[in-house]
Amino acid sequence: MTQTVLLLLLALLASQIVSALILRGETRSIFRGVESRIVAERIGPVVTLLRSTPAELRDKVARTMASRRMQVWLSGDAAAPAERTRESGDDDKRARDLIARITAEIGDPDTHRVRAMVHDADNGDNHHHAAMMRRMPMGAHRADAVVSVNIDADHWLNLGIRLRPQRRLINPDTWISMGITAIVLSIIVALAMGGIARPLQRLSDAAARLGRGEKTTPLREEGPSDIRDTIRAFNDMQARLERFVGDRTRMLAAISHDLRTPITSMRLRAEMIEDIETREKMIATLEEMKAITESTLGFAKDDADGEDSRNVDLTALVGSIADDLSATGIDAHLETEARVVALCRPAALGRALRNLIENAAIYGRRANINIGDDGGAIRIVIEDNGPGIAEADMERVFEPFVRLEGSRHRATGGIGLGMAISRNIVRRHGGDVSLANRPEGGLRVTVTLPKS
Repeated sequence: MTQTVLLLLLALLASQIVSALILRGETRSIFRGVESRIVAERIGPVVTLLRSTPAELRDKVARTMASRRMQVWLSGDAAAPAERTRESGDDDKRARDLIARITAEIGDPDTHRVRAMVHDADNGDNHHHAAMMRRMPMGAHRADAVVSVNIDADHWLNLGIRLRPQRRLINPDTWISMGITAIVLSIIVALAMGGIARPLQRLSDAAARLGRGEKTTPLREEGPSDIRDTIRAFNDMQARLERFVGDRTRMLAAISHDLRTPITSMRLRAEMIEDIETREKMIATLEEMKAITESTLGFAKDDADGEDSRNVDLTALVGSIADDLSATGIDAHLETEARVVALCRPAALGRALRNLIENAAIYGRRANINIGDDGGAIRIVIEDNGPGIAEADMERVFEPFVRLEGSRHRATGGIGLGMAISRNIVRRHGGDVSLANRPEGGLRVTVTLPKS
């Protein structure tokens, strides 16, 4: 929303500048036609008065007619040149127009008795302006035009006129108007965008929660039609996913539950086999099937429970897991003391971390655990002192029922579901699990979780 408001304000500024440029050109065109008439109307009465005034009083009368924008003095020579310094150009045209208007105003048909020199500051000709200023008396103020009108054979009336300054590109009034417009526009855009941003933010939050495996209620369909359609599609997708996951979970739970009875029955029959070697092999196979069934049923039960997410002290959670494992003779040690809080489902995440820590301690002889917050994510690092894992097997160990140890006997490990279940749980929290061999020997398991 901030970017949209800034873009609109930039567009407003650009439009104001373009409008000011157009208005400035139009204003200058209109004003130049008016300024000659105004100057001629002011000079005409002065010339008429001075021509009827005795020579000894003319200088005094001329001084009384001076103003802040017009200097008046009498001299024996004309301050404006008889020949204009340029034969073409905008200044020359303005000078000719001014002479024609003054001549018409004083009713003198002899145009040689009126001279004018005009300089437009916008044309950038400083040499022309310097030449004009040299014709002004000492101490004279800046003038944009010099006009000389012949009074009699020995006197010229000279006037240094400061024309009305051109309108600035953007004056204070324009800034005020633009500021008010920008504030009103920003408020309107903020209100309009709020109706779009709020539903999108709720949709983004719901998608993030869904990605972490959390249960979310259907979103209220609001906002513009396109956003309402998007929210409706998201609600439909969420409902279909929940039905799919629910059906899969129920199916796994039903299969695992129904397998218990035939496995138990087969176990009883196996106990009656007289051949000891055959009986032990059958019982071992049935125990493995039972373990697989129990693990699958436990995993399905965890999915079906739908545990709610809440803020959890990970340091305390991992510390309790390490303490429980240590009590059973497993070497697990938490080296972190700082408190790190994460939004998670504690029972599910605890199961995933227990699997990873237990694997590190069993196969690597010792599990050293560190928890850190690097600013963008939370990392739980589990290191062991074992032989490590071949690079080709780094991803394969996360596949269900895969064990790098060739024997599938329970005395040498589990059934190959622990790593798969752990990664699945962590990914449903919006994180991931990765493996890497330590340079000094052993395996490093890194669990990455998003910050709360």
